[in-house]
Amino acid sequence: MRLKPRQVEAFRCVMMTGGITAAADAMNITQPAVSRLIRDLEEATALTLFERQGARLVPTLEATHWYREVERLYLGLDQLTRAADDIRKHKNVVLRIASVTSLVRPYLHRAILDVIGGRFDLPLVIDVENSRHIWDMVENHRYDLGFAFGSPQMSDKTALPLHNSQAVAAVAPGHRLASRDVITPAELRKERVLMPGRNSPLRLALDRAFASEDHAPASTMETSMLNCCCFAASGMGVGIVDRTSIVASGADLVAVPFRPGIEVSYFAIRPSGTVRMPVLEQLVSRMRELLVS
Repeated sequence: MRLKPRQVEAFRCVMMTGGITAAADAMNITQPAVSRLIRDLEEATALTLFERQGARLVPTLEATHWYREVERLYLGLDQLTRAADDIRKHKNVVLRIASVTSLVRPYLHRAILDVIGGRFDLPLVIDVENSRHIWDMVENHRYDLGFAFGSPQMSDKTALPLHNSQAVAAVAPGHRLASRDVITPAELRKERVLMPGRNSPLRLALDRAFASEDHAPASTMETSMLNCCCFAASGMGVGIVDRTSIVASGADLVAVPFRPGIEVSYFAIRPSGTVRMPVLEQLVSRMRELLVS
């Protein structure tokens, strides 16, 4: 038997008011009707929700646990009601933006200040996530705008190119490879290579580069591009990153071109089928200006 909303409402009213009589008044129905709803609910859930002590209903431990779940449901319904009201009144439209770590500072930080800093009418949610998560969430309309890594061929009406650059080997100034004109996989056989996560387009290309030349590094560490820069500056190893990430890290590093060449592309991505918001278009334009300057 499926639960009926009226049964759940009766249960909630009894729990909140403490008895059948008050629950009946709150629901504007008779006391026998409330009792019948509770009996049907117990049958549907196969739970004993109340102990009957004379005319009183005393909640069981099962009822207490289930009430917590019911309250979560009603809290969610209240939030949906408020959201519908806000949308109807064009009030509190929250902009949800996500970015990979490498673009947060100084780029997204500066763009947000320039475009939205003085607008109190635009509540913001800014998440920092990996590229795969951002692409998925934007595709499912969970973010209004995302800034992420991608492959050059990903450019389409929902993915706007922001900036392209070539991968570099980032090393501390005193590192033995800091004076090289280029760095190849063969020169990293005795090094710890700091590289981005496995879902990153840069990482996929980097894996192919090492495999094709049959030169594996002595050790590897997988982390964000920003962390690669910070660890490289501390002498932990050689980070394979891009110049944008180096700027974002603020680390003291020497950037040596990596060969074979690997293109690193950044995109602004938007949900398909949505109405373009001028403020988000301005934000994308400002991000592009900052990245190429």
